[in-house]
Amino acid sequence: MLVHNPPSQAAGSARPGERKPISVVILAGRPLTRAALRTAVAGSPGIGTVVEAGSTFHLDRSLDTKAPQVVLIDDADPGWDTLAVVRRLREEQRRSGSDGPAGRVGIVILADSAAVDSALSFLRAGADALVLNDGALDDIATAVRAVAEGHAVVPPPLARKLVDLMGAHLPTLPGPDQIDSLTAREQEIFELIATGMSNQEVAQSLVLSEKTVKFHVSNLLRKLGVRNRTQAIVYARDNCLLGAR
Repeated sequence: MLVHNPPSQAAGSARPGERKPISVVILAGRPLTRAALRTAVAGSPGIGTVVEAGSTFHLDRSLDTKAPQVVLIDDADPGWDTLAVVRRLREEQRRSGSDGPAGRVGIVILADSAAVDSALSFLRAGADALVLNDGALDDIATAVRAVAEGHAVVPPPLARKLVDLMGAHLPTLPGPDQIDSLTAREQEIFELIATGMSNQEVAQSLVLSEKTVKFHVSNLLRKLGVRNRTQAIVYARDNCLLGAR
């Protein structure tokens, strides 16, 4: 079922110079939960179409027909294994060749703050953001917008625990030789994303298109052998690689 907050113009359209409204699919089995999440997301600035999926079957149909930018998943629902859903989505994107920044669907998980190990597993499997199910409703829309911009989002109550756990769980990270394999443009972009800039901000700073920046970010992550920009940034800062340039 398509649920849309009525805007002044057609869904998914944008005036010249404006960013296209973010399209979202909500995966939640309980009707009341879907209604609450829809309320939290629909009508929020920058967000356009909101589609409800009550099962993984409906999620797959929505992904095929609506091509959303972000998927919001309720981890508390007993109807699915959230970790398995995240892994399957990422694997299907890799097989189809749409896992690069331009085609990648952002994944936001509505998670329990007590399930730290599960939260880490979600991130390692390919989720982009975690939102606590006992947090403020505004946090959900904020996370959706951030993920659509290319950011990763972890709520403060989980951040310290996740950082401690990541030290023991992260795979081997790149060495200086891999850093040196980056082109001059990729190194330039790497330095900017290490400061926390979004793809759009990098594009504005370097007078490039956002599509070009996404292409370079995808290449540099592949060369560094890391899953996402967060791992690359942490490694660069810890080893003073960017400050030395």
